[in-house]
Amino acid sequence: MPTDLAARLKCIPEAAEIDAALDRELSAVEVPAGLTEQLHEIAGPSTLVTRSVGQRRAAGRRSSVAWAAAAWAVAATVLVAFGIGLIGQIDWNEEIAQNDPVSLIPAPTSTTEQTLALDWLGPTGDEIEAQAEYPAMRSLAAAQSFAPVITDVSLPVAEVTQADAPRIKSLSEELPDDLLANTFLMRWQPLGANPMIDSMHGRPQLLLPSAHSVSYFPESQAYDREFLLRESVQPFASPQHRSMRSTSVPVTGSLKSFENSLFAENPLSPEVLENARSEEWLAATSKFYVPAQPNQIELRTAAGPAVFAGAGTQLLEIGIVAGSTDPKDRAPAHLTIAIPPPQSPSKARQTWLPVKIALREMIEHLRPHDSITLVVMSDTPYVVIDDATSDHREEWFAALDQITPGLPSNLAEGIRFASATSLTKAGFGDIRRSLVVLSDRFPALDASTNAQLRPLIENASQQGITFSWIQLEDESYASLVPAPPALEGVGDWQVTNSLQRLGRILHQQMHGASTLVGTDPNIRVNWNEKSVGQYRLIGYQPIGGHFVSASETREFHALDSGTLLFELVLPDDGPNEVATVELTWNDSQGKKRKTTQKVSRLQFASSWQASPLSLQAAQLTQQCLALHQNSYFSRRRGNTIDELENWTSSLNPAIRQHASYPRLEVLLPSLHD
Repeated sequence: MPTDLAARLKCIPEAAEIDAALDRELSAVEVPAGLTEQLHEIAGPSTLVTRSVGQRRAAGRRSSVAWAAAAWAVAATVLVAFGIGLIGQIDWNEEIAQNDPVSLIPAPTSTTEQTLALDWLGPTGDEIEAQAEYPAMRSLAAAQSFAPVITDVSLPVAEVTQADAPRIKSLSEELPDDLLANTFLMRWQPLGANPMIDSMHGRPQLLLPSAHSVSYFPESQAYDREFLLRESVQPFASPQHRSMRSTSVPVTGSLKSFENSLFAENPLSPEVLENARSEEWLAATSKFYVPAQPNQIELRTAAGPAVFAGAGTQLLEIGIVAGSTDPKDRAPAHLTIAIPPPQSPSKARQTWLPVKIALREMIEHLRPHDSITLVVMSDTPYVVIDDATSDHREEWFAALDQITPGLPSNLAEGIRFASATSLTKAGFGDIRRSLVVLSDRFPALDASTNAQLRPLIENASQQGITFSWIQLEDESYASLVPAPPALEGVGDWQVTNSLQRLGRILHQQMHGASTLVGTDPNIRVNWNEKSVGQYRLIGYQPIGGHFVSASETREFHALDSGTLLFELVLPDDGPNEVATVELTWNDSQGKKRKTTQKVSRLQFASSWQASPLSLQAAQLTQQCLALHQNSYFSRRRGNTIDELENWTSSLNPAIRQHASYPRLEVLLPSLHD
């Protein structure tokens, strides 16, 4: 492109100037005198005459003049036609520019072009020479150089009137922009359709320390403190030193780190495993003891070979178990459980799996006349199993296994259906009827749905239904999740997704009594130095640099349990008595209780297969966490995942039939095969 093109195009004359130029050219055409008479003489009939040489020369001169005049007339006609067409072309291009959106896009211009557009530099030297050489074509060349340019054209704005937009008069105020929106569907279904579940954003997981964490740190000089602080595991100690002949440990029943590690958005991730505690994992899987008497905390002991520690090392398990708080003379109860299907496999692990485990364990603690009904609040709510008793244990487990993730849900209609189902149960005499609704979707209930639910819930409550509402979410967010208006003041509102807390709530709803059994259980082991060469406590390492036990009150509720594991090195010969175990605790009335039990060599199983169920579960649990954390003794002994799976494959079949089996199954992937 020539650099002066923009400046030259700016100086193109307008259409009026083009017409004036054409008029001047046409007015300059001269018609020779006598041309009209000569044309008439040529066209008219006449006889041939013989002319002289002078006459022929004069006629030749007149003929050349006539041809020149004819040529000028044709040229003038062509110029007039071209000018008229050019004017029409300009108008047509302007019309295109007004209707073509592409013309609105400004062409990129440089600083040089903007500067040159301010000055007219005149025609170039080549153009001047061409016009001088061909004077007859000056006008034609000038006309051909007049090219239209589209500059800064704005489109006309069309006014949109109300009549242009289609309007449905009968439903104009009811239809939202998205006809599939949940708020629209809820107007046409009984009590809501999957109320805005996908729009609810999950909160981050809070990895808070356990409220009742405890530690063990003896003050004796014979105890290797440096090893404990360096490796974060308890070292071996010898009872040959007088100061190491007893071990006193405050037992915990907390499952906090177990729940953080297994029921998280990213289970078994390095972030959660870093602060996982062995004693809390052992408490989670210590459900294979013989049950305790009601309202009591009792001792349980088991011993056998430590299969992950090598030959010559034994394992001593000391457990405490809290009994039930079920009153002796209570009336029969019917419990209706309403749960939504999990949205996805990841959500199922976070919310549904803890609920499933708690429901499995509850069936074994029913009295003969107690019953349970399970309602699934899917898109169309339905009853999975009705009036299940303690005799329907296998059917109850199968019903829980049928609930799979991915089904649509309808919380509002599910509440209505579950309330109606609970009302159909016999309520004569003093039979208690309770409805427990568990969901992570209560905040999704909108105002209209709450208004519809409120009278239904109040009516069911007046007819003797006791409600309990559980929002399946971290307890740390309880202050941010208030009860919906429809549920406020009717029944108990609780926020938790803790397996331990869910078990306590279900136990309380079924038995109608407080679940607290005792507080501050403590175990003291007095070692027989003649029978024990060395011992090592597993877990209970110091917390955050504090070398003393936590001062908080440690509560043990119904069916809670805790475990101490000791690795022992026993000499080949020695007395039968290995140790004496003392358990002290305070009951719910604050009274001090004490229990003593002796441990002898006769209690030690000879093989893995002969070990009690609780000891097998404890060894697998402890070794699983040790491999995840790459602990000191696991590294030194060369323990591997293959070794763990090998011993898992020979697990006692009775464990798989236990109600608490999923607690262990979720730890060990090989158990899923």
